[in-house]
Amino acid sequence: MKTIQAFQTTDGKVFTSEEEAKKHEIFLSQHDVIDNFLKSHLNNYIALPQKSIARQAIINWETWKKENA
Repeated sequence: MKTIQAFQTTDGKVFTSEEEAKKHEIFLSQHDVIDNFLKSHLNNYIALPQKSIARQAIINWETWKKENA
């Protein structure tokens, strides 16, 4: 057995990567806004796989922006 470093998000999920935990926190805090955008006429990605990619890109952008702006 070995000890590992883990990161727990506000909803109780545990991640072994700090970056993934940060992305999940962004998702939690902006879930409604992101989903509203993805449902809007401004989103060109209507199919589910493309929506998933768009959601991940938005979360990655927000994570990057928070750490670099």
